Amino acid sequence: MPKWPVHARVDGPIVMIGFGSIGKGTLPLIERHFGYDKKRFVVIDPEDKDRKLLDQRGIRFIHQAVTKDNYRHLLTPLLTAGGGQGFCVNVSVDTSSLDIMELCREIGALYIDTVVEPWKGFYFDPSSVRKRDRTTRCASRFLPRAASVPAARRPCPAVVPTPAWCRGSSSARC
Repeated sequence: MPKWPVHARVDGPIVMIGFGSIGKGTLPLIERHFGYDKKRFVVIDPEDKDRKLLDQRGIRFIHQAVTKDNYRHLLTPLLTAGGGQGFCVNVSVDTSSLDIMELCREIGALYIDTVVEPWKGFYFDPSSVRKRDRTTRCASRFLPRAASVPAARRPCPAVVPTPAWCRGSSSARC
């Protein structure tokens, strides 16, 4: 087996939200290129069809959806357990990137995301925004303004991690 370079060490828990195709592709990259304690790695997903891949690796699995009602209660203890700086890897759909990013900022956890997502139902709720504005690309316009939202100006740790996210591959115009 090749010797892969380790680019970073995660001294706290790693919480991966979602384990679909992107999660299954991201997992080997984390395993190869990050130093971490496998006992502190957990994956959360509402489906357990590929759980065996995690069981084979000794990675804890929580069979549950992350929702607007439970995300703080579910994620906070997972990202703060055992000390060190937590690392949230959001590779899911139907979870608010902004809300989870804000939570991670509050607790001092690192955050990375593959796309900017709203909570479930946003794309299909005609009362929320105009139909043409219900795209991932348009939703991502609001993230740079997050600092102007009062909730995002709450006191936080002295060293605030910078979140990283990607806009996805949407080519829709806003």
